[in-house]
Amino acid sequence: MLDEKPSEPTEPTESTEPIAIGVIREELQLLKGAPTIVGKPTWLIFDPVQHRYFEIDFEIFEILSLWNQFETSDQLIAAARREQARELTLPRVAEVVRFLDQNNLSVEPKEGGWRTFVNRRERKKVSAFAWLIHNYLFIKIPLVRPSRFLKVVYPYLAFLFTRTMLWLMITVGLAGLYLVSRQWDEFVSTFSDFFSMEGAITYAIALILIKILHELGHALMATRFGCRVPTMGIAFLVMFPVLYTDVTDAWKLRSRRQRLLIGAAGLMVELSLASIATFMWAFLPEGGLKSIAFVVATISWIMSVVVNLNPLMRFDGYYLLSDGLGLANLQSRSFAFGRWKLREILFNLGAPPPESLPAKTIRTITIYAWAIWVYRFFLFIGIAFLVYAFFFKALGVLLFAIEIIWFIARPFWSEVKEWPAMSKQIFRRRRVYISISVVAVFSALLILPISGRIDVPVMVQPISYEKVFPPSAAELVEINAKAGDLVDKGQLLFRFKSSQLDQTIKLNSIQTRLIQARLARVAVDRQDKIQFLPLQQELASLQAEMAGLQREQERLLVRAPISGKIKDLNRQLHVGRWVKADDRLVTITNVTGFVAKGYILERDLWRVKQGDSGKFVPDDYLIAKSPIQVKDISLASSPRLELEPLASVFGGRVSSRKSNNGEIVPVGAAYQVTLSFNEQPGDTSKVSRGIARIDGIPESIAAQVWRQVLRVLVRESGA
Repeated sequence: MLDEKPSEPTEPTESTEPIAIGVIREELQLLKGAPTIVGKPTWLIFDPVQHRYFEIDFEIFEILSLWNQFETSDQLIAAARREQARELTLPRVAEVVRFLDQNNLSVEPKEGGWRTFVNRRERKKVSAFAWLIHNYLFIKIPLVRPSRFLKVVYPYLAFLFTRTMLWLMITVGLAGLYLVSRQWDEFVSTFSDFFSMEGAITYAIALILIKILHELGHALMATRFGCRVPTMGIAFLVMFPVLYTDVTDAWKLRSRRQRLLIGAAGLMVELSLASIATFMWAFLPEGGLKSIAFVVATISWIMSVVVNLNPLMRFDGYYLLSDGLGLANLQSRSFAFGRWKLREILFNLGAPPPESLPAKTIRTITIYAWAIWVYRFFLFIGIAFLVYAFFFKALGVLLFAIEIIWFIARPFWSEVKEWPAMSKQIFRRRRVYISISVVAVFSALLILPISGRIDVPVMVQPISYEKVFPPSAAELVEINAKAGDLVDKGQLLFRFKSSQLDQTIKLNSIQTRLIQARLARVAVDRQDKIQFLPLQQELASLQAEMAGLQREQERLLVRAPISGKIKDLNRQLHVGRWVKADDRLVTITNVTGFVAKGYILERDLWRVKQGDSGKFVPDDYLIAKSPIQVKDISLASSPRLELEPLASVFGGRVSSRKSNNGEIVPVGAAYQVTLSFNEQPGDTSKVSRGIARIDGIPESIAAQVWRQVLRVLVRESGA
């Protein structure tokens, strides 16, 4: 991989004294490189010790061709003027010297000798803490040196890298996709079969095997074009293991097509596996082989499209884009163009672009740089949360802060701190004042408490309502209620019967009559006369039991508990149906007034108080808005959501989840709020859900964010 371009000078030297230029190491190899995107020739310096390539332009190539013949800069400048008709400057020579020294391409200098390299190494040493910050997110471990193995194996696998095999895989893939589209529902439903620990293990094993073949694809393609593959191994990206193959030797290839093929080889292997697996899935019978084909197909398609083809990540997609554009070190060069264009937009400095490239290419890599910045912003925030969740709280908070500061705030600050050096140029331009004005307006929108509106998801309910249930498990024998009927309190709605209760009443009646007959014979029956008092007690007991049974029978006549309107009549009710005691029969609502009930989040609780006014906005846009007023706010958060239609699990706006016992509980603290209507809320037969927009205490966006950050820090620190 082409690691470096010639370093740019940090500051032009002001000294006119000749400098020692050193000697270039003899074991370095100078190779002809691929032409640039504009057709200029390039050369490569290959360092076999470091196994690194450095790209240089024609000017540096000509300078280095004279380098080892002289000891000082003035001698080199004179030789360049004499032999190459090139006017070299001392700053330019100093720049080349720095490039050679920084990349250890020169032998030890006469002054300082080996101590120069020791001192240079010491300067590069960093503390363990600094090393950890830079490397804990990405650690690379070489495992094998596969060069000899690849040279032995490639002749037997060369047929896989032919045009015939390519077209065969394309045909198989298209056929497989067509066949799967004919069974799409069955294919998609197979996903649910793998939502288990066994399924996760199966996917993990398949992913490892596919990635091994992916890396072998890169290695074999590189071997095909005569490139050496020194190492293959494993890297840990945010503690997640990924395989890698060192194909740095590909940079010595002058053919852009060959480099593209090496970069695309892993992707081609995965797509070939996906094509074969998709095709086979359509023909295999149900069983283990079909499941394996499904796993391989889904992993290969998803990984190829989502991960490997993504040019914003340093995977195959990035290197394919780099080779396709013909721009080595694409990311660092695009960043330079991104910063340049940003300065031009903000300040209109009129500075030339960092490099002379076609206008279309400049636009492409500038947009690419900005896309990477946006992508990295969200990626590093996600990584920060992942790191926080992975470690224990104290270390997690520390690493989270390091992620945000080092990978988000630091790059932003590194650009901003360059602006003071350009202040004279910046403030000569009118554009800067426009930029300052825009920033000021956005800052004001963030800082000033402009709006006090608070949106509370609510449901409209009658002031009072009653849910009607059967008195016990019984059989329905009569229905006197219909949805929408107006009923009076005490009006008969349903009649039930209980066979067991009827049998008990019948038995009680028989026993009562028997006792009464025995009591009537007391005067003529000596035995009944002796049992007179016990018989009277038993009769009283039976009569008391009968009174209770009659009350129970009366309860089987279900009457309206309040006057109102019948709503939500159970549609499953019919004569002859047995119902349970907890089966709701009907809801009767009071039609004289309505209230809105909902949930307000903890972060907004302090901004709302009783008496605050607002508007109710129904979900049905055909119903007019209604003025409302806060009537009551619960003092404690709701442990569960009683107003279930407002829960997100049922399509509502209150974030919620199902608990282990099946209850709907809020995610975070939610407080129930009751609001009264100043006038009837439109068509009450249609109004159910909506938003209560309350005019509360204003709060700025910045204050909201800061309050949320503090809340999270306090919660997660355990304070």
